[in-house]
Amino acid sequence: MTDTVDANETDIPTLEGDAADAVAHRGSHIQIIAAAGSGKTEVVSQRVADLIATGVEPRSIVAFTFTEKAATELKERIRQRVTARVGHAAGDKLGQLQVSTIHAYCFRLLQTYDPRFEACSLVDENQLVALMSREGNRLNLKRFGRGLFDGIKNFLRSVDVLENELIEVDDLPDGDFKEAVRDYYAALDRYRVLTFGQQIVQAVRALEHPAIHAAVTAVVEHLIVDEYQDINPAQERLISLLASPTGRADLVVVGDDDQAIYQWRGSAVDNIVTFTERYPDVAQFRLLTNRRSRPGIVTLANEFAGSIQGRLEKEMLPFRPASGESVKITVGSGTEADEASELAKSIAELNASGVPFRSIAVLVRGKAAYPKIMDAFAAHDIPVQPGGRTGLFEQPVADALGSVYTWLADLQWKFAGTKARVDVTLDEVVLALVRAFTLNRRSLQLVRHHLTEWKAMAATTSSSVDLIGDLYALLGLLGVKDWNLDDLLVRNTLGTIARFTQVLADYESVQRRSRRDPANPGEQVGTAWTPWYYKSLAILMVNYASGQYDDFDGEEDLAGDAVPLGTVHGAKGLEWPVVFLPSLTKKRFPSMRTGSQQKWLVPREMFDAARYEGSDADERRLFYVAVTRARDWVSLSSHARVTKQSGAPSPYLESARAIAGVGGHAESLDAKSLEIPDLRLSYSDVAAYLACGRSYLLRSRLGFLPPVRDELGYGNAVHHVMRVLAERTKDTGEVPSASDIDALVDSDFFLPFANKPAHKQMKARARALVQTYLDSHPEEFLRTWATERPFELYLDGVVVAGRADVIYDEHDGVPSNLAIVDYKTATGPEIEPLQLQIYADAGRREGLTVSAGFVHDMGKGVRRSVDVSDGAVSAAEGRVQSAAAGLRSLAFTPSPAKEKCTHCDVRLLCKDSAS
Repeated sequence: MTDTVDANETDIPTLEGDAADAVAHRGSHIQIIAAAGSGKTEVVSQRVADLIATGVEPRSIVAFTFTEKAATELKERIRQRVTARVGHAAGDKLGQLQVSTIHAYCFRLLQTYDPRFEACSLVDENQLVALMSREGNRLNLKRFGRGLFDGIKNFLRSVDVLENELIEVDDLPDGDFKEAVRDYYAALDRYRVLTFGQQIVQAVRALEHPAIHAAVTAVVEHLIVDEYQDINPAQERLISLLASPTGRADLVVVGDDDQAIYQWRGSAVDNIVTFTERYPDVAQFRLLTNRRSRPGIVTLANEFAGSIQGRLEKEMLPFRPASGESVKITVGSGTEADEASELAKSIAELNASGVPFRSIAVLVRGKAAYPKIMDAFAAHDIPVQPGGRTGLFEQPVADALGSVYTWLADLQWKFAGTKARVDVTLDEVVLALVRAFTLNRRSLQLVRHHLTEWKAMAATTSSSVDLIGDLYALLGLLGVKDWNLDDLLVRNTLGTIARFTQVLADYESVQRRSRRDPANPGEQVGTAWTPWYYKSLAILMVNYASGQYDDFDGEEDLAGDAVPLGTVHGAKGLEWPVVFLPSLTKKRFPSMRTGSQQKWLVPREMFDAARYEGSDADERRLFYVAVTRARDWVSLSSHARVTKQSGAPSPYLESARAIAGVGGHAESLDAKSLEIPDLRLSYSDVAAYLACGRSYLLRSRLGFLPPVRDELGYGNAVHHVMRVLAERTKDTGEVPSASDIDALVDSDFFLPFANKPAHKQMKARARALVQTYLDSHPEEFLRTWATERPFELYLDGVVVAGRADVIYDEHDGVPSNLAIVDYKTATGPEIEPLQLQIYADAGRREGLTVSAGFVHDMGKGVRRSVDVSDGAVSAAEGRVQSAAAGLRSLAFTPSPAKEKCTHCDVRLLCKDSAS
């Protein structure tokens, strides 16, 4: 028997042919070749719903997507289909269903099965470069390029190859690169950081360990991999370890070799082309009917795809009826600015005829096309969705702030719009700040005095530096807290400043990062404070950050009406009624760099270097993807000159004209109504918004970051120790001894930013807290039911996700009764019950008997009960719904209170602060 479902949840497409067969098939691996617009997400969603409807547990299903956004969308679609098939009760149990990117899955796997990695921090590309600038001399990276930063770039590109291809360091020929790679990985281990590529490599190594492989594969019975054509060799190895016959999972791969557009990042299209040769007993299904695009678009894409070398033979078929012209091709004779102006006029005319701006996308091969298009849009008042299309330091506020930090370190700075770096004086810095921040005379004097004192301190510093805190102090003098946050243009400028804090945080997060002390096990070494702290930041800013950081992406507004403008790579998986593909010139599409032999530190014979360097086939696939983003009408165009220099049209544009002719304007467009997806929030998001909407706006939406403090990570380190002890007790049935705790704390208690004395002090405090807990509750570890257990609460229009620290069974002596405990290293006079009420609600919806909830203050050794009665849980749902409504309506009301504001990281930026 199923419960009642809403009407909109029963509107499920009826699948036929191969689509229906792919949903129903069992007992072997499946390859689904899915042409553009063929409804692969619907097929995958209905297959998962069918599995669950026939008794498969959600926790035994894993689905990999290429992006986090795609993961969110797929899980929401699955929930809708499961609810329609089986009812709301089944939909409420999907918190255990694993839908994520491969990288997110690998990081969670490592943290779950190899506790060492719970103390690791993930570093992105910018943070990794900052770390390498710190370690550059030790690793002697200058030898790999023209100077340090060119050497870093070449070195890291080649390390990516090692990780993508799973090439062992021992297999490299002896020499400088092999030596540097060994030292590089040793440095990552000392600092306890994990890179993007290492997440996959370390997960593969973990799965190759028999005990971990047995534990993981005991759970995973069904594995689905979307966008399989974009998988690299390391990811394919991971998949093969989970799938039978090595693992237990029935594998479903979904993709289209014609849409493989990431080979330059290591993906291998051969994975999908040769899938049936590498896996036994494969059932193949073909989804070749394009339900998205009109026939003219399908014909153009289909015939063009025939020119891609090495592709699987197939023909995409149209589904929709023809309705006038659906393609227009213009080989321009004017300048790039002329083409952009015509583009803007066409968009304005479409909008005047009733087509929303959000239904019209403009896609380009590379960012070089942005400036002229943005200028034309500004001239014709065309609104554009946010996207970070310009460099951060091209913006006046970031440019001015950049000059401050280079002046502090006596380095040269290249001001925006100029061609060369110049020496910077205090007068020039102040002038740049005046222009960007509009200072009055008094503020100007205060800022000048502040900068003078700051420089004197920077030149002699030997104590702790707080880069972000110092910036917030300067922003206070610059009057930022008085800006009108209701003005979207002002908010965008604030977003740019917040993006600048990311530059400081990326540097500080690795420059201040502590490392393990090899001479003294269980201890760590912190940063030495010298004037070089500022100078190294300025060097990084001048040589790397100024050219690599994009401007503020903008605030997401799900109901806003503006034109999406982006790259074709960024449009993968998206669609619009109208798509413009401008700037199709010979030097831009295909890219001039495609096929050029690059410098690698890995011998070319050890990997397929040509795959990374690109080919005409890669560029043709990208063009195919661009065309198939359009539902009703696609316009392709070029220009003859950038300014005076002439240029030929893209050969792909010429091919398209030979296939489709010049085409014409669309007679009708089917602009779909905007679908507002459910809000997906973490518990932390909800709590932060309810605490203060203004703080949430500044921190979560605009991106202002907290200062780095010595004690940062203390709570996580204590949580980690408690989790490992609970799991060991669960596995062995024995309460850990004092020596067990000592050994664990020595090996695993790591604070990212604490120096040696602070680490010793906090480690001793943590050791005492853990012992006090065990002394007070020795029986609880023996009743451990789960640690770090994920929950998802599904309410109308909002999904809240989180993880419970620990859950004990046999509460009040009843085996099935569960108690959720949340560890806190410190609490105030009042506790916030919402978190445990949400988890209790989600757990009960899954069918668990959650009978109690407790907040345990580790510092005070005090446990407080949380009301998880039906009435309290219902009230908690109301608070969540209230937060969701406020976020949807973009209401960010301040909630000032002296105690709260005193500890708020962004108080100096908030005019309502009560501190």
